[in-house]
Amino acid sequence: MDIYPAATYKGYDLYPLVYKHAAERVWPEPRPDRSFDAAVVICLEGESPEGMQARTFRLDAAPWDNVGGARRGALRYAEAIINGAVPGVSVIAAGAPMAS
Repeated sequence: MDIYPAATYKGYDLYPLVYKHAAERVWPEPRPDRSFDAAVVICLEGESPEGMQARTFRLDAAPWDNVGGARRGALRYAEAIINGAVPGVSVIAAGAPMAS
């Protein structure tokens, strides 16, 4: 993970995580050369992304065909979570509010 956040939004630091997509093997086997999945770590601004207040959210989206698209998608998803636009998902970790 990067040492510095990729973005800061409404008092939260955002760390996009992009990793190679593990395609399910089926026959006939499509072989995309590269596709990527993404997740995002959200923590209070200035706090460690590895701390107790950090939360990781995996995006349940179709794989991206490039790293840049996956990073942008992860940041948009984080903003939607912070804005309360993702049903059933919150930046509150273990019952403790992240923001003051």
